[in-house]
Order: sequence, then C-alpha cells, then structure tokens
Amino acid sequence: MPWTELLRASVSRLLRRPVASLLLLQGTVWGVAVAIFPAAVLEGTRQSALTRGAAVGAGRLALVADPTAAPRTPLTVADLTRVERALAGLGSAPPPVAGVRRLGSGRARPDAPEVTLLAGTPRTLEARGLTLAAGRWPGPDDPPGACVVEARVAEALGRPALGPGDALRLPGHPEPLLVVGVARARDPALLRTDDLGFDTGHGLYESVARPFLLAMGVPSVRDGWKRSDACVYVALGDAGELDWILARLDPPLVLRGAEAARDALGAAGRAVVALHPLVLPVLLGDEVDRFGRVSWAMFLACLVMGAVVIAHVGLLSVLERTRELALRRVEGATRPGVAAQILVEGGVLAVVGSLLGFALGAGLAELRVRLEPVHGFDWVFPTGHALAAALVALGVGLLAALLPAWRAVRLDPVEGLADE
Repeated sequence: MPWTELLRASVSRLLRRPVASLLLLQGTVWGVAVAIFPAAVLEGTRQSALTRGAAVGAGRLALVADPTAAPRTPLTVADLTRVERALAGLGSAPPPVAGVRRLGSGRARPDAPEVTLLAGTPRTLEARGLTLAAGRWPGPDDPPGACVVEARVAEALGRPALGPGDALRLPGHPEPLLVVGVARARDPALLRTDDLGFDTGHGLYESVARPFLLAMGVPSVRDGWKRSDACVYVALGDAGELDWILARLDPPLVLRGAEAARDALGAAGRAVVALHPLVLPVLLGDEVDRFGRVSWAMFLACLVMGAVVIAHVGLLSVLERTRELALRRVEGATRPGVAAQILVEGGVLAVVGSLLGFALGAGLAELRVRLEPVHGFDWVFPTGHALAAALVALGVGLLAALLPAWRAVRLDPVEGLADE
C-alpha cells in the first residue's frame, strides 16, 4: 500500500472514533502543552522586557527612606552621589540617577487631577523615563520659578495647553512659575504601573497582588504622583533633603543595581527601601532556566505515560483487527507492509496530538498573560521548543507503536480467518 494511502487510512480511522482518539491522545496533548506553555510565556516576557523595557517600566529603581525605621533618617544630596557611584560600574554607561523632593500638591477644582510640585536634580526626567515634547530642563540662568510640566498639568489647571514661555500658578503655591519645558504624555498602561511592576488597574491587583505584597512585608508608600502625568518640576539645587532617589537601568541590571544602592546607603547609616519591578528582572536571570528543565521533565513524563497507553491500546486494537489484518495478508500485503500500517497510525496519532498540544499550550499562555497583574507579561509561540517537542513526541509515538506492529506481523492469516 502506498504511503499516501496509509496516511489517508490512518487519518480516516482516527476520525471515525473522535472521542476514543482524543482520549488516546491525552498524554501527547498535555505533554506538548506543558513543554510549550512555560517557554511561550518566558520567551515572550523576556522579549517584552528587553525590547520594550522603557515602555513597560522594567528598568525602574526607586529608593526611599524606610518608613518603618526608627528614627527615620531622610535621604540627602550626598546620598544621591553615593548611589551614582554604586551604579556607575554596572553597565557600559552610567545610568541616569536623580533626587526628588515633594514640595506640595493641590487641585484647581475638586474634580480636577491633583497637581504635584517637585524639586529635582538635572537628570530627573531621564530617571523617571520622561522625554521632552518641547523646551528644556531649567538652567542656572533661568529665574527661580522656571519649571517643566507634565502632559496633564494643563488639563488639571483648566487650561487648553501649556508651552515654553507660559506662566502659571499652582493651587497652594502662591509663587508664579514660568514653563521652560513640557514632557510628553506617557502610555496609559505605564501610568497604571507602580514601582513594583504591578498594573494597579488590573482586576486582580487589589484582591490578590496588593494583599500578597503586604503579607510579604513590602511597605505601602504613597507615590500616586508618579502615575499622574500631572507633576511640575523645578530645579532642586545642590543641597537639601530628598524624598526619593530614582534611577533607570537596563532591565537585567535592576536586581544588582538595587543591591548595590542598598549597600552603599547602608554603609552610610541609611535605612532605605528599594522599589523595583519584582518579576521581570527575575525572569531575565539564569535561575529561571531551571524551571524550563522542570517543564521538559514533565513533558517527557507525560509522553511516557501516553506512550504506555498508546502501546496497550494498540495491542488491543491489533487483537480486535485480526480479521482485517489477515485479509490484508491474504490479499498480498507483506509483513513489512502490515508493520508500516501500524507505525503510520502511531505517527499520525503523535502528529495530531502535537498539533492539539500546540493549541492548548498557546491557549494556556494567553490565559496566563491575561490573568497576570504584572505589567509587561507577554507570550510568543516558541518555534524551537515546539519543533523539538513535536520531534520527541513523534519518536515516542513510533516507539509506542513498535509493540503493536510486532504483534501484527506475527499474526497467522489462517488463524485470523479460521472462523470464516
């Protein structure tokens, strides 16, 4: 029988018993899905953090005086210098580091966004991930009230727009300010993302993520101004206290940067809390590859169990098909031809199971990403893992079909037709 005819007959036999075939394929389907699902989420999230790190906030680092320490020692400009030195040697170029002090906040009207006035060092916009749409950062020759405004400040003050050269007054701040720069609006998803990388607008944030963080002892810090796009910045100067030290690092360097900054400030007697994305930097580390090996072990275990089922069901099928196989022998089929028929049927089962496993793995990855309150989670179809999983599943499927094939070629046509 030609190979094409063997394939057609195998597929036809599979479709005649869809429920039984699906049950028979469970080991292969779940094995391939287990191999695809973690790799899809891991590779997709890693790509998201590396290629869209700024867009998803994967490289943010914020240092604040520990609110639970007694006594609470505020940060200073000297601490900013210590952090700059600690982070300078991590990458090819020193990352932007800035100090920020909150001067006050207010609303022009009850239903308007709150406007926050901040004093920052020259690299504040870079450290916060902001870019200028117009103008510049205040310089030494500018008047004391020179400022940079974020994108929603005009809306918060009830004005159609703000640009360089415009004057403004903030609620609760009597001194007039002169706009010298305007920052670009940020992505709404990024505005919802806190310093720990969680999407505060996600349905599971308040019910799952936030209680978990509190249970783990992560302090809750009031920093809503960071996600408002309604801040006004003036120059800080060379002395004074700081509320925050902010930095932007390459995502793979965030964990090392946080440790280096804590060590530098700890040596100066400062008790600080380092806030940074908790999940994305971990997924970029080598330790996560261990979970990949675990998923492959589970994949192989599922395939082995599936192979045992296929082998046993295949043997029973051969016994049920004794008359069919005997007729084929009488009609001229050779022993290798009968063995090829059984092996092709096993291969078709493996291929169909792999395809269903691909679909199940991709579906689980999509569900996992949608349920994840961490901003930046994504998935891609892992072509390399999928090809390797399909080849292994095909090999295991053919091995499982060897025993039924061996039993089929040993059938005596005379005995198979004895009752005819």
